[in-house]
Amino acid sequence: MIGWNEIACYVPPMRRSVHSMKEELRLTDHELDMLTTDYGLHQVAVEPVKRVDEMITEAGRLLAERMPEKLAQADWILHTHTFNPFVPFLIEPLAEFQREWGLERAKIRCLTQMNCASLDLLFYVAKQLLKQQRAEKILLLAADKMFLPSSRYLQDSTVSGDAAAAVLLSRNTSQHIVLSSAIHTDATVYNSVQSEPREFEWFQKSFYFGLVKIVRQALKQAGLTIDQLAFIFPANVNKVTWQRIADALGIPKERFYFPTLAHIGHAHNADPLLNLEAALHEGLLRQGDYYATLTIGMGSTFGCTIFRY
Repeated sequence: MIGWNEIACYVPPMRRSVHSMKEELRLTDHELDMLTTDYGLHQVAVEPVKRVDEMITEAGRLLAERMPEKLAQADWILHTHTFNPFVPFLIEPLAEFQREWGLERAKIRCLTQMNCASLDLLFYVAKQLLKQQRAEKILLLAADKMFLPSSRYLQDSTVSGDAAAAVLLSRNTSQHIVLSSAIHTDATVYNSVQSEPREFEWFQKSFYFGLVKIVRQALKQAGLTIDQLAFIFPANVNKVTWQRIADALGIPKERFYFPTLAHIGHAHNADPLLNLEAALHEGLLRQGDYYATLTIGMGSTFGCTIFRY
């Protein structure tokens, strides 16, 4: 069965409070109150030293230390990020990591076309490669770092933090089985926050429908109903969004588990895995439970992957 056995996350120890960032983020009093009181954002993780490629390597190294023999069998490495440029010109981001862990022969592909929904794109592509027997094991890596502190605020939505995550998928595993992976984009706001105001406003009002639709699509592919999901581990957008999606899906809001939102912020493609790791650490998942990752990106991109523990 296609699935994963181990997950590792790198989160820098430094934190900045949202209140302390009011001036540099150019927040009004209303926006600051909305972010902290309504949206549940209090701190963000900040990496002051490491580049984003060093962060993604750190997550991979943490995973490698736990399972070096299995990682050495990885014949593909898929990684993603949201922001460009990813690394300085002529820097090969994973070369040192490959040499350190004997992965020089592994094929590397970077998939970024779905912005903050690219994590589920990684799961989708990885499952296809494994299903077609084009790979035995695939290392997935996700990381983002904000180059400009002033750009951490995503208008009316969230505040971005820095983090990275790694997970190893295999064709022969009995835990965390990938049942289905659904992705969708309609390019409503392909220019992201630089889109025309009316287009951005439309995205802000309509993305709820896209999220509900992608969850239902993934559930249909897996042959499950929404009531069978024990948890949904979403991106750290904000508390209000996931409460509304829970209402739209007809499930208790507690099914959405995102404890890292308050003290890490929106870590883009890494944060569903941060929330999943937190749930595993707390022992919340039981054998046989079904759960999902759920992501949304600017440009009206959506992703949802269903797993069985």
